[in-house]
Amino acid sequence: MSTTGQASPKSPENERPSIVQTLRSIPAQIWLVLVGMLINRLGNFLQIYLVLYLTAKGFSATEAGFALGAYGVGSVAGVLMGGSASDRIGYAWTIVGSMALASVLTLSLVHLDSLPAVIAVAAVIGLSAQMYRPASSALLVERTPEERHVMVFAVYRMAFNLGTTAGPLLGALLISYSYDLIFYIEAVAQFGFALVALVLVRSGGRAGAMTAADKETGSRSYAAVLRDTRYLMFLVALFLNAVVYIQHTSALPLQLKADGHSVAFYSSLLSLNAIMVITLELLFTKYVQHLPGRIAVALGIGLVGVGMNLYVAGPAMAMYVVATVVWTVGEMIGTPTASAWPGRVAPEHLRGRYIAAAAFPMQIGYAVGPVIGVAAWQASAASVWWLCGVLTVLAVAATYIGMAEPRRSGPSGAAEATAAPDEGGGAPRQAETAETTGRAEQAPGPAEKAEKATS
Repeated sequence: MSTTGQASPKSPENERPSIVQTLRSIPAQIWLVLVGMLINRLGNFLQIYLVLYLTAKGFSATEAGFALGAYGVGSVAGVLMGGSASDRIGYAWTIVGSMALASVLTLSLVHLDSLPAVIAVAAVIGLSAQMYRPASSALLVERTPEERHVMVFAVYRMAFNLGTTAGPLLGALLISYSYDLIFYIEAVAQFGFALVALVLVRSGGRAGAMTAADKETGSRSYAAVLRDTRYLMFLVALFLNAVVYIQHTSALPLQLKADGHSVAFYSSLLSLNAIMVITLELLFTKYVQHLPGRIAVALGIGLVGVGMNLYVAGPAMAMYVVATVVWTVGEMIGTPTASAWPGRVAPEHLRGRYIAAAAFPMQIGYAVGPVIGVAAWQASAASVWWLCGVLTVLAVAATYIGMAEPRRSGPSGAAEATAAPDEGGGAPRQAETAETTGRAEQAPGPAEKAEKATS
């Protein structure tokens, strides 16, 4: 590294890995997480088929809806509880406990005939089935080199999306034999993930468990996250982007119907999105990982908004296809970096909470987005897409603020001292140097992004 603080573009620490290099370098422990999560997603039938299952058992549609709603509420709470548990008992133990509990409860649901019992168990299943998500993301951050975080999260998303896409098809096949069978298979998949996590427990490493010193500094739990004002701006960006993104499941089908297009065409647009994400995201990430984090995320969010805005230009089928391609490209550009960002910027003893906190605003955005979108569409069909444009501009601005580069000091380009407070009065951040951030002017660093999320 030069005396000016600019790293050589050819230096090993600034060389960004290719797809093959990343896949070859992924530790066996991380492959276990990826395989376990894929198996779990392949067997994730409960939320999809719960209403059909309960109505087949004799419950009314309203009663089945209450049970599904309870599952959703439990899921939101489960992510937050999973973040807290990850920091306190360890990432691997959180996966073991949550998946084992979900497995037992999923089996029990088949034998329940009382509506209150079904609602209560569905809520706890939703809670336990989502607790693993912050823990698994934290494991990826902990056990892979920083320069590979973005690419590894792209691999994680590919496994997640493969399981999410293939799971319902497998469920439909199983239903032809028995409704009960899908829940037995899901319980087995959850228990299998728990066993995989047990292997991780034995593999050593900090795995997120709090030390005595951590318990003193992290005793305020999510209050420490809320004090990090810069990170809160990033969470605002995630919420706004979620409201925009979810319109493809709420306002878009209404628009297509009004323009005279069939349900089959709508399904083909969703399939186009899924196929592109599964087959192309790793390739996009190979290049995006070289970008500074906030550039990648802002560009991705911006393209999602542009794609949604293009729906105004309908009703031609080709225009709908182009618009879908544009926002799908935005999703592929921004999401892996956004997924890696919370774990990267979090203090180590709060990593699980930071990751969980990033999932929460996205879930809220996905919940309120359809309400906002449908209301706007009913007022004026075009207004919902212009609203998406306004929200996108705000989200991009929040991204730039929330993912601002750490302050530098001295000619070497070193970041602030370890545990220096965030500029906005937030939680202390770990020390970062030009080598660890990869942000030297001559060698743009690894793409870092905040998730989801998006599930």
